[in-house]
Amino acid sequence: MANYAASSWGRTRSPKALSDSVPTIARPATGAIVTTVAVGSLSDTLAGSNAGENGYITENQRFLHIMIKDNSAGGEALKLYVYNYAFQKWGQYYIPVGVRNGAHTSAEFAYVEATIESIDGYKYIVVPIDGIDRVAFVDDGTHDGEFIVYAACSTF
Repeated sequence: MANYAASSWGRTRSPKALSDSVPTIARPATGAIVTTVAVGSLSDTLAGSNAGENGYITENQRFLHIMIKDNSAGGEALKLYVYNYAFQKWGQYYIPVGVRNGAHTSAEFAYVEATIESIDGYKYIVVPIDGIDRVAFVDDGTHDGEFIVYAACSTF
């Protein structure tokens, strides 16, 4: 059976791999995405010429599926940054987690920084991204080539 490669926009029941756009840069055949080390490398104008600088278009899906493969001792960190066409800016993403420790003093208590620590092996998480137009992956620069990130989006 040949590998299915979804190419349409819109809703998907199964996760659909993210792809680069503006400019078009070929993804590795493995389906891995490109991370960037510096937040300052992310292009607000989406005119970056290096892979990862423009992030990845999400097609306004609802969930971001991330799998990190790390064959070293683990401990590398990956931060999520998001882009909304209305603002035309990148910002660090905070995941809604609800009220923590009974604190109701600020909306800040309902969100945590979207930073994912790797483990030795595979780690798979699903993140809600309602209304996000693009997502970028910023690593901490400490990995040794054994740190690989895969990403896809789905509506359900």
